[in-house]
Amino acid sequence: MKRGWLVIFLLIPFLVISCSRKKETEEELTPMNAVEKYGGVMSKTLKKSKAMDDLLYIKNKINTFQIQEGRYPDSLNELVEKKYLDKLPEPPKGMSFHYEPSTGKVDVR
Repeated sequence: MKRGWLVIFLLIPFLVISCSRKKETEEELTPMNAVEKYGGVMSKTLKKSKAMDDLLYIKNKINTFQIQEGRYPDSLNELVEKKYLDKLPEPPKGMSFHYEPSTGKVDVR
C-alpha cells in the first residue's frame, strides 16, 4: 500500500511538468529558422490583406446596390449581372467569400 502511494506521489510532479510544457509541434524561434518563420507570417498577412481589399470593394458595391435597388442583392453574382461589378474578385487561395443576402454582410474565410 505504501509503495502505491509512493508511485502516485512521484508521478504527480512528472505529470504537472509534462502538461505545462509547450506543444512539441511548436518550433522554437532560432536564428536558423527566423527567416522561414518571418516569411510564413508575412505570406499569411499579405494573403489576408489582399482578401480585405477585395472584401471592402465588394461591400462598397453591395451598399451601392442596396441604395439604388432598395434591397440587397440575392447573390454576389447579381452584382455582376446588373453591372455593379465587371467580375467577382478571386479570393486568395484556400479562402472564399461568404455572403448573407438577408443582411448584405459579406466576409472572407
